[in-house]
Amino acid sequence: MGAKLVTSNSSLARWLRRRASRFVSTQSPVILGGSQRSGTTLLRVMLDSHPALACGPECSLLTGGFLPEKLAKRFDIPLDSIWQMRQAATDHAHFIELFLTDYADRRGKRRWAEKTPQNIRHLDWIFAHWPNAKFIHVLRDGRDTVCSIRTHPRFRMIEGEKIPTGIRRPLEPCIQHWLRDTGAGLRWRGKPNYCEVRYEDLVNQPETTLRQVCAFIGEDFVPAMLRYHEQPRDATNFITNVAATKPLKATAIGRWRTELTTTEQQLFQTLAGARLAELGYN
Repeated sequence: MGAKLVTSNSSLARWLRRRASRFVSTQSPVILGGSQRSGTTLLRVMLDSHPALACGPECSLLTGGFLPEKLAKRFDIPLDSIWQMRQAATDHAHFIELFLTDYADRRGKRRWAEKTPQNIRHLDWIFAHWPNAKFIHVLRDGRDTVCSIRTHPRFRMIEGEKIPTGIRRPLEPCIQHWLRDTGAGLRWRGKPNYCEVRYEDLVNQPETTLRQVCAFIGEDFVPAMLRYHEQPRDATNFITNVAATKPLKATAIGRWRTELTTTEQQLFQTLAGARLAELGYN
Protein backbone atom coordinates (compact mmCIF):
# COMPACT_ATOMS: atom_id res chain seq x y z
CA MET A 1 0.00 0.00 0.00
CA GLY A 2 2.78 2.46 0.91
CA ALA A 3 4.67 2.02 -2.36
CA LYS A 4 1.52 2.49 -4.37
CA LEU A 5 0.76 5.72 -2.54
CA VAL A 6 4.24 7.06 -3.25
CA THR A 7 4.22 6.35 -6.98
CA SER A 8 0.52 6.70 -7.70
CA ASN A 9 -0.99 9.84 -9.16
CA SER A 10 -4.32 9.22 -7.42
CA SER A 11 -6.19 11.92 -5.54
CA LEU A 12 -5.57 10.14 -2.23
CA ALA A 13 -1.82 9.97 -2.82
CA ARG A 14 -1.71 13.66 -3.75
CA TRP A 15 -3.67 14.56 -0.62
CA LEU A 16 -1.39 12.52 1.64
CA ARG A 17 1.78 13.99 0.15
CA ARG A 18 0.53 17.52 0.57
CA ARG A 19 -0.96 17.05 4.04
CA ALA A 20 2.25 15.50 5.36
CA SER A 21 4.44 18.41 4.23
CA ARG A 22 5.79 20.69 6.95
CA PHE A 23 8.85 22.08 5.16
CA VAL A 24 8.95 25.90 4.79
CA SER A 25 11.47 27.38 2.37
CA THR A 26 13.36 30.66 2.49
CA GLN A 27 13.83 30.64 -1.29
CA SER A 28 11.93 32.95 -3.65
CA PRO A 29 10.96 30.85 -6.67
CA VAL A 30 8.81 32.11 -9.52
CA ILE A 31 5.58 30.16 -9.92
CA LEU A 32 3.27 30.37 -12.93
CA GLY A 33 -0.34 29.28 -13.23
CA GLY A 34 -3.66 30.08 -14.82
CA SER A 35 -6.41 28.53 -16.82
CA GLN A 36 -5.33 25.90 -19.29
CA ARG A 37 -4.58 27.34 -22.75
CA SER A 38 -4.01 30.88 -21.45
CA GLY A 39 -0.40 31.37 -22.49
CA THR A 40 1.47 29.96 -19.50
CA THR A 41 3.84 28.01 -21.75
CA LEU A 42 4.77 31.13 -23.70
CA LEU A 43 5.70 32.99 -20.53
CA ARG A 44 7.48 29.90 -19.26
CA VAL A 45 9.90 29.78 -22.21
CA MET A 46 10.45 33.53 -22.01
CA LEU A 47 11.43 33.26 -18.34
CA ASP A 48 13.53 30.19 -19.04
CA SER A 49 15.53 32.28 -21.53
CA HIS A 50 16.67 34.51 -18.66
CA PRO A 51 20.22 33.63 -17.52
CA ALA A 52 19.15 33.52 -13.86
CA LEU A 53 15.96 31.46 -14.22
CA ALA A 54 15.38 27.76 -14.84
CA CYS A 55 11.76 27.26 -15.79
CA GLY A 56 11.55 23.79 -17.25
CA PRO A 57 8.75 21.48 -18.37
CA GLU A 58 5.63 21.02 -16.29
CA CYS A 59 6.34 18.79 -13.30
CA SER A 60 2.96 18.96 -11.47
CA LEU A 61 4.84 18.63 -8.18
CA LEU A 62 3.30 21.73 -6.64
CA THR A 63 -0.16 20.27 -7.20
CA GLY A 64 0.81 17.10 -5.32
CA GLY A 65 1.84 14.93 -8.25
CA PHE A 66 4.82 12.60 -8.25
CA LEU A 67 5.56 10.58 -11.38
CA PRO A 68 9.29 9.75 -11.17
CA GLU A 69 9.60 8.14 -14.62
CA LYS A 70 8.03 11.18 -16.29
CA LEU A 71 10.22 13.54 -14.26
CA ALA A 72 13.33 11.62 -15.29
CA LYS A 73 12.41 11.85 -18.96
CA ARG A 74 11.24 15.46 -19.00
CA PHE A 75 14.11 16.84 -16.91
CA ASP A 76 16.84 14.60 -18.32
CA ILE A 77 17.89 13.20 -14.97
CA PRO A 78 18.61 9.57 -13.96
CA LEU A 79 15.70 7.90 -12.22
CA ASP A 80 18.01 6.81 -9.41
CA SER A 81 18.86 10.46 -8.70
CA ILE A 82 15.18 11.24 -8.26
CA TRP A 83 14.76 8.46 -5.74
CA GLN A 84 17.89 9.56 -3.89
CA MET A 85 16.45 13.06 -3.55
CA ARG A 86 13.15 11.55 -2.48
CA GLN A 87 14.89 9.62 0.28
CA ALA A 88 16.85 12.69 1.39
CA ALA A 89 13.77 14.91 1.54
CA THR A 90 11.86 15.31 4.79
CA ASP A 91 8.54 15.55 2.93
CA HIS A 92 7.00 16.37 -0.46
CA ALA A 93 7.58 20.13 -0.31
CA HIS A 94 11.22 19.54 0.62
CA PHE A 95 11.59 17.15 -2.32
CA ILE A 96 10.22 19.80 -4.68
CA GLU A 97 12.86 22.23 -3.51
CA LEU A 98 15.65 19.68 -3.80
CA PHE A 99 14.54 18.55 -7.25
CA LEU A 100 14.01 21.99 -8.81
CA THR A 101 17.10 23.48 -7.16
CA ASP A 102 19.13 20.61 -8.61
CA TYR A 103 17.58 21.29 -12.04
CA ALA A 104 18.54 24.97 -11.84
CA ASP A 105 22.07 24.10 -10.65
CA ARG A 106 22.59 21.65 -13.51
CA ARG A 107 21.71 24.42 -15.94
CA GLY A 108 23.98 26.95 -14.28
CA LYS A 109 21.11 29.11 -13.02
CA ARG A 110 20.60 30.44 -9.52
CA ARG A 111 16.80 30.45 -9.26
CA TRP A 112 14.12 27.94 -10.14
CA ALA A 113 10.70 28.65 -11.56
CA GLU A 114 7.81 26.27 -12.21
CA LYS A 115 4.90 26.37 -14.63
CA THR A 116 1.91 24.08 -14.28
CA PRO A 117 -1.43 25.74 -15.07
CA GLN A 118 -3.16 23.97 -12.16
CA ASN A 119 -0.83 25.73 -9.70
CA ILE A 120 -3.52 28.43 -9.67
CA ARG A 121 -5.74 26.09 -7.62
CA HIS A 122 -3.10 25.47 -4.94
CA LEU A 123 -1.89 28.92 -3.94
CA ASP A 124 -2.70 28.43 -0.26
CA TRP A 125 -0.39 25.42 -0.13
CA ILE A 126 2.29 27.01 -2.31
CA PHE A 127 2.53 30.18 -0.22
CA ALA A 128 2.44 28.15 3.01
CA HIS A 129 5.63 26.38 1.96
CA TRP A 130 7.24 29.15 -0.14
CA PRO A 131 6.12 32.36 1.57
CA ASN A 132 8.63 34.36 -0.52
CA ALA A 133 7.46 32.94 -3.85
CA LYS A 134 6.42 35.24 -6.66
CA PHE A 135 3.27 33.99 -8.35
CA ILE A 136 2.26 35.09 -11.86
CA HIS A 137 -1.32 34.49 -12.95
CA VAL A 138 -1.46 34.38 -16.76
CA LEU A 139 -4.80 35.63 -18.05
CA ARG A 140 -6.35 35.42 -21.51
CA ASP A 141 -9.67 36.47 -23.00
CA GLY A 142 -11.95 33.67 -21.87
CA ARG A 143 -13.64 33.43 -25.25
CA ASP A 144 -10.33 32.66 -26.95
CA THR A 145 -9.36 30.36 -24.09
CA VAL A 146 -12.44 28.15 -24.41
CA CYS A 147 -11.92 27.90 -28.18
CA SER A 148 -8.54 26.34 -27.41
CA ILE A 149 -9.65 24.22 -24.44
CA ARG A 150 -12.41 22.52 -26.41
CA THR A 151 -9.96 21.05 -28.95
CA HIS A 152 -6.96 20.44 -26.66
CA PRO A 153 -4.83 18.48 -27.25
CA ARG A 154 -5.01 18.58 -31.02
CA PHE A 155 -2.24 15.99 -31.35
CA ARG A 156 -0.71 13.10 -29.45
CA MET A 157 2.55 11.29 -30.02
CA ILE A 158 1.90 7.61 -30.71
CA GLU A 159 4.96 5.44 -31.42
CA GLY A 160 6.89 8.52 -32.46
CA GLU A 161 4.20 9.79 -34.82
CA LYS A 162 2.15 12.97 -34.34
CA ILE A 163 -1.50 11.90 -34.58
CA PRO A 164 -4.53 14.27 -34.62
CA THR A 165 -6.94 13.60 -31.76
CA GLY A 166 -10.12 15.07 -33.28
CA ILE A 167 -11.19 16.23 -29.81
CA ARG A 168 -14.07 18.73 -29.64
CA ARG A 169 -15.59 19.16 -26.19
CA PRO A 170 -18.94 20.72 -25.31
CA LEU A 171 -18.51 24.44 -24.74
CA GLU A 172 -20.16 24.85 -21.32
CA PRO A 173 -17.66 22.68 -19.36
CA CYS A 174 -14.84 24.64 -21.00
CA ILE A 175 -16.39 27.89 -19.80
CA GLN A 176 -16.76 26.50 -16.28
CA HIS A 177 -13.10 25.42 -16.34
CA TRP A 178 -12.04 28.99 -17.19
CA LEU A 179 -14.33 30.45 -14.52
CA ARG A 180 -12.98 28.12 -11.83
CA ASP A 181 -9.33 28.80 -12.53
CA THR A 182 -9.58 32.56 -12.99
CA GLY A 183 -11.65 32.74 -9.81
CA ALA A 184 -8.98 30.83 -7.89
CA GLY A 185 -6.43 33.46 -8.85
CA LEU A 186 -8.60 36.49 -8.28
CA ARG A 187 -8.82 35.66 -4.57
CA TRP A 188 -5.19 36.81 -4.36
CA ARG A 189 -5.57 40.15 -6.10
CA GLY A 190 -3.83 42.88 -4.14
CA LYS A 191 -1.40 40.51 -2.40
CA PRO A 192 2.25 41.60 -2.75
CA ASN A 193 3.49 38.23 -4.04
CA TYR A 194 0.82 37.91 -6.75
CA CYS A 195 0.58 39.59 -10.13
CA GLU A 196 -1.41 39.17 -13.33
CA VAL A 197 -0.08 39.10 -16.87
CA ARG A 198 -2.30 39.15 -19.92
CA TYR A 199 -1.48 36.89 -22.84
CA GLU A 200 -2.53 39.67 -25.19
CA ASP A 201 -0.03 42.09 -23.63
CA LEU A 202 2.70 39.46 -23.79
CA VAL A 203 2.11 39.09 -27.53
CA ASN A 204 1.43 42.71 -28.49
CA GLN A 205 3.79 44.48 -26.07
CA PRO A 206 6.35 41.83 -25.15
CA GLU A 207 9.21 44.02 -23.97
CA THR A 208 7.05 46.33 -21.86
CA THR A 209 5.25 43.37 -20.33
CA LEU A 210 8.42 41.40 -19.62
CA ARG A 211 10.02 44.44 -18.01
CA GLN A 212 7.04 44.61 -15.66
CA VAL A 213 7.35 40.88 -14.94
CA CYS A 214 11.07 41.24 -14.20
CA ALA A 215 10.41 44.16 -11.85
CA PHE A 216 7.87 42.03 -9.99
CA ILE A 217 10.17 39.04 -9.57
CA GLY A 218 13.24 41.16 -8.80
CA GLU A 219 15.34 40.37 -11.85
CA ASP A 220 16.84 42.58 -14.55
CA PHE A 221 15.19 42.44 -17.95
CA VAL A 222 17.42 40.83 -20.59
CA PRO A 223 16.76 40.99 -24.36
CA ALA A 224 17.30 37.21 -24.61
CA MET A 225 13.80 36.81 -23.19
CA LEU A 226 12.43 38.26 -26.44
CA ARG A 227 14.48 35.74 -28.41
CA TYR A 228 13.08 32.74 -26.54
CA HIS A 229 12.37 30.96 -29.86
CA GLU A 230 16.10 30.85 -30.66
CA GLN A 231 16.84 28.64 -27.65
CA PRO A 232 17.28 24.88 -28.31
CA ARG A 233 14.39 22.99 -26.75
CA ASP A 234 13.16 19.41 -26.71
CA ALA A 235 10.32 19.38 -29.26
CA THR A 236 8.63 16.46 -27.48
CA ASN A 237 7.74 18.86 -24.65
CA PHE A 238 5.86 21.13 -27.06
CA ILE A 239 3.62 18.78 -29.05
CA THR A 240 0.52 20.75 -28.06
CA ASN A 241 2.25 24.13 -27.67
CA VAL A 242 4.25 24.54 -30.86
CA ALA A 243 3.51 28.28 -30.95
CA ALA A 244 5.57 28.71 -27.78
CA THR A 245 8.71 27.79 -29.74
CA LYS A 246 7.99 30.20 -32.62
CA PRO A 247 8.25 34.00 -32.97
CA LEU A 248 5.29 35.94 -31.59
CA LYS A 249 2.12 36.14 -33.66
CA ALA A 250 -1.21 37.72 -32.76
CA THR A 251 -3.28 35.37 -34.92
CA ALA A 252 -4.78 33.57 -31.91
CA ILE A 253 -6.10 36.82 -30.40
CA GLY A 254 -9.79 37.30 -31.16
CA ARG A 255 -10.22 33.84 -32.68
CA TRP A 256 -13.55 33.56 -30.89
CA ARG A 257 -15.10 35.99 -33.38
CA THR A 258 -14.99 33.36 -36.11
CA GLU A 259 -14.87 30.13 -34.08
CA LEU A 260 -17.84 30.70 -31.76
CA THR A 261 -21.30 30.78 -33.23
CA THR A 262 -23.70 33.55 -32.22
CA THR A 263 -25.44 31.10 -29.90
CA GLU A 264 -22.12 30.08 -28.32
CA GLN A 265 -21.12 33.71 -27.85
CA GLN A 266 -24.42 34.34 -26.09
CA LEU A 267 -23.86 31.28 -23.87
CA PHE A 268 -20.44 32.57 -22.87
CA GLN A 269 -21.86 36.01 -22.11
CA THR A 270 -24.61 34.51 -19.97
CA LEU A 271 -22.29 32.26 -17.96
CA ALA A 272 -19.11 34.31 -17.84
CA GLY A 273 -19.80 37.83 -19.05
CA ALA A 274 -19.40 39.24 -15.56
CA ARG A 275 -15.97 37.59 -15.12
CA LEU A 276 -14.91 38.81 -18.55
CA ALA A 277 -15.74 42.37 -17.51
CA GLU A 278 -14.05 41.92 -14.12
CA LEU A 279 -10.85 41.02 -15.93
CA GLY A 280 -11.15 44.01 -18.23
CA TYR A 281 -12.08 42.20 -21.43
CA ASN A 282 -14.92 44.12 -23.06
